[in-house]
Amino acid sequence: MRTTKASAPGKALLVGGYLVLERRNAGLVIATDKRFYATVRDDPTLNEEANIIVESPQFHSTWKYKYTNDTLLPCVENATINDFVEKTLRVCLMYLQPSAPINLKIIIQADNEFYSLLPHLEAQSLERTPQAVQTLEPFLPCPKDKDGKAIINKTGLGSSAALVTSLVGALVHHFPPKIFDIQHQEEPKEKIGGNETYNDDANENVDITESIHNLAQISHCYAQGKVGSGFDVSAACHGTHVYRRFPICLLPDLLQQLDVLDSHSDSTKEALHNIVETTPWAENMVRPPRDLPSPLQIVLADIRGGSESPGMAKKVQAWKQKQYMKNPTGKITHWDDLKALNAQAIALFQKMQAVSGSGDHNTTEYDTLATQVASEWPKDSTLAELSATFAEIRTHMKEMGKAANVPIEPDEQTDLCNATMKVPGVVTALVPGAGGYDAIACVYINRPHVLESIGVVWANYEDKIVCPLGLKASDCGFRLDEKLE
Repeated sequence: MRTTKASAPGKALLVGGYLVLERRNAGLVIATDKRFYATVRDDPTLNEEANIIVESPQFHSTWKYKYTNDTLLPCVENATINDFVEKTLRVCLMYLQPSAPINLKIIIQADNEFYSLLPHLEAQSLERTPQAVQTLEPFLPCPKDKDGKAIINKTGLGSSAALVTSLVGALVHHFPPKIFDIQHQEEPKEKIGGNETYNDDANENVDITESIHNLAQISHCYAQGKVGSGFDVSAACHGTHVYRRFPICLLPDLLQQLDVLDSHSDSTKEALHNIVETTPWAENMVRPPRDLPSPLQIVLADIRGGSESPGMAKKVQAWKQKQYMKNPTGKITHWDDLKALNAQAIALFQKMQAVSGSGDHNTTEYDTLATQVASEWPKDSTLAELSATFAEIRTHMKEMGKAANVPIEPDEQTDLCNATMKVPGVVTALVPGAGGYDAIACVYINRPHVLESIGVVWANYEDKIVCPLGLKASDCGFRLDEKLE
């Protein structure tokens, strides 16, 4: 009855929206302390008709599979299909190739913040404040519609990437490939957030992390049906960092092979192993800072009724290509401006991280700045420069959205962000990642009264129903929480 439990964090892309799709452009992705969990357990009571069962209590769903002769087949009684679960299982089992017959029960769970908290707050007559959010029980089930189906309103934390990464990591640790020669410790050495975690032995801590990352990127792209930027999976694996994408040419051939019905062939297995184990992905994919500078913290808010317009990235890329065709040697307005501003924002974060890491930052100075709005900060301070840089980034992102006919920062979000910027201690309020109507992110000086003031503004905002998410930035990526033999 072996049990393996693993988890991976959600994310927020503060810097690099759209531009991070290109390898030459870096993005700053922040991992959160809210996580997706996957528990893999041997279950000898299962029979050959369904020897893998995946349960999702929060989604009111169960998926059953038959795995035999290196082939994974969904059972006919499955009421729904979850590509992220099914295709991750398929890729991982093809890679791991368990030598003995398997009978697995898998449970997937997510922290509440991955999905809208508003129905739960309203059901309990609670206010929309950070304090009320903290009182909610963990792993609350999604509400159901009149037909009994789960109503899933995502908050933009990268739930699919965190799900895939946690499931990949749990399976890899449950069926470690022979090439790693893994020797797990029998007792946990430390605890993180109340969960047991194992320190990897020196002979595995690099290879197995990279293999989990590579397998998760492959599985996520396979499930999505496209090769994305990969920053969400990278954050789920590595935590907070400066990210540059892997080469876009790396995966299409493999994904095409996986789409073929007979994809359990030896040639596909060989291609999968080569890409996971021997093919160089990219240098400098993950760079510091690996956490927010200690004087700063982040909070996100869920916006009721929001939904990201489909094909936003394609529309922006088409607009950019059109501008390039008009003037191949000239500057692309907004796009090239953002290149410089994004690099500047990352450099300022790195500068602040270096100071906070050395312990040289002035706590009293930040206490004072936390009582002032950003426009009142000394113009020569790094924090004022960072706030001004974000303001310019917001302007160009909004204007680029208008030019491409994409709601990157809709007017409603602009008003909410501007209202948030009036709170003393707020560095920036923006629409993270690709933008749209789903959520806003706020970077603030890490003082309790600043967070409380942000919560008051959001709870009393009239034009939209805004709900703060009870999360903060974290330096922790993928984590092995439990390993029981």
